[in-house]
Amino acid sequence: MSSQTQISQTSDIAIAGEIDLAPEIRTRLRQLIDSLPSQPARLRVLGHVLLDLGLGELALNAFGRALLIDDLDAATHLGLTRVYIQTGRRDTGLEHLEIAISLRPDARELRVLAADLLGCRDKMRALDQLGNVLAAEPDHAGARKGLANLVRTVIAGRIEAKKRDIVMRDRAQPMVDHSQFVWNDAEPFGDLVHSSLGRARYHS
Repeated sequence: MSSQTQISQTSDIAIAGEIDLAPEIRTRLRQLIDSLPSQPARLRVLGHVLLDLGLGELALNAFGRALLIDDLDAATHLGLTRVYIQTGRRDTGLEHLEIAISLRPDARELRVLAADLLGCRDKMRALDQLGNVLAAEPDHAGARKGLANLVRTVIAGRIEAKKRDIVMRDRAQPMVDHSQFVWNDAEPFGDLVHSSLGRARYHS
């Protein structure tokens, strides 16, 4: 499976549910994973197939075994990224994606994907990833699109924050209506209250 195909599948962040398989079928699939030769490429292929079938736990077993054989294989870490993202463990997936980037620093598409995953929470780190790509290839379409989306998100966030500040600042202070404090149709201490307010106004 090409890295481009892996990347396009990883960018699909829909969480895949586990298929309800009979226990004996799951057992046979686990035996198949264990019986494959110790070749990360074969295990990765099986892992992607299992994940496409919605079998995230078994896919994780296949990629995990590949990782035990060679933990410096960027493609295995990218496969684990896909597993963790599709099973809802986004942070762990991002960790494996960053390992894949460190093993393949020239893989610009991975940096664009990392920026996309980081953008909603850590905009500076996302900007660093996109900046790295654009420094080497200013016309990179994915990085330019990612940067535009990132800038748009930042601007939208600041506009929203400004609106909230204006609303809070313009919100009227609650006024106390002293005429509501009645006692037998008379306003107790009314003269004293008005007199005190008047003195405070003149002395301010």
